[in-house]
Amino acid sequence: MHPNSASKEAVVLKLLEEGDTMLCLDARHEGVHMPPGHAQNPALQLILNLNFPRPIDVTAEGISASLTFGGRRFACYISWDALWGAFNPQTMQGMTWPDSMPAEVRADMEAQHAVPAPPPADPPTSQTSPPVRAEQAQSDKQREEPSTSRQRGHLRLVK
Repeated sequence: MHPNSASKEAVVLKLLEEGDTMLCLDARHEGVHMPPGHAQNPALQLILNLNFPRPIDVTAEGISASLTFGGRRFACYISWDALWGAFNPQTMQGMTWPDSMPAEVRADMEAQHAVPAPPPADPPTSQTSPPVRAEQAQSDKQREEPSTSRQRGHLRLVK
């Protein structure tokens, strides 16, 4: 058992009590049982909820549940060692365990965080005209267009 298993179990139980829970796991990990189409995914994300029609069992060893993939039910098992993140998908509150995260997932996350911010826009130079307020632009436009009086409709209300 992984040293963080107890904390992972507590986090998952707390999140499940609150509602939808997104689990991030390495489906390639030994002991994980997923459908063949997902078994090689190092960043598999599953949403669980205690209100699912089939029970979800959270034990000291891991999580087992009968989940539906493409309309077909599959008996799944997730060991705590394979779980590297759990959070509420609506609030994004939760926890990640970097020690359990696959190396390629960690590298992708680090690369995303290392992307430099776009450079700030160049400040206006003295040769450019000052910004025009929207009210001024609209009134200038109205002055340019010939004024046409609005014609009344030809329909009348008859009582």
